[in-house]
Amino acid sequence: MNYLIGEYVKKITEEDVYNFALKEGTKLLDYETKTIYNYIKNYWKVLINQDSTFIFEEIKKIVRPEVYEKVVYLYNKYKRQFN
Repeated sequence: MNYLIGEYVKKITEEDVYNFALKEGTKLLDYETKTIYNYIKNYWKVLINQDSTFIFEEIKKIVRPEVYEKVVYLYNKYKRQFN
């Protein structure tokens, strides 16, 4: 499973992140799109395999509260589906 996710993450773009958020009912500001994209690209292995609390604490300091809540909600929703 990690291999497949890694291959997907290699191809993901900022536009993909923005469009996914929009599809989920959240319009991201430019800096929020870049932030979320960078965390996905750099920490995807941690996000799916380890305790990712520190990542969410960092994101919480950067994005708007409603965006943070949506990120956590979607993370938990999709993490449950993969476990």
